[in-house]
Amino acid sequence: MFLIAGIQPKTRRLDENPQRCPVCGLTQAYATRVDHYLSLFFIPLIPVKRGEPFLLCEHCQRPVDDFEDAAGPVVPPSGEETVCVACKRTFDSSFKYCPHCGQRA
Repeated sequence: MFLIAGIQPKTRRLDENPQRCPVCGLTQAYATRVDHYLSLFFIPLIPVKRGEPFLLCEHCQRPVDDFEDAAGPVVPPSGEETVCVACKRTFDSSFKYCPHCGQRA
């Protein structure tokens, strides 16, 4: 008889309300946490370690370590505005993506 056991990570979304990503500027970032579980035959059974919450953007796949401070932009607004080529709306030129439609600036 043999057992297959180990520790495996499991990513959990903490909040279903998206926040503005400070990296790309889109409202597709969610509060997320990575927990570790003791698993038996690849089934997570017992929580071993609870991870620290962070902000994870589903668009750019970039984590922001301290999501408590992520309400404001990491890069301060430059005060200059850019017009999106796709939706023709204006946004701050410090964004890499249009916060309205997601088009790369």
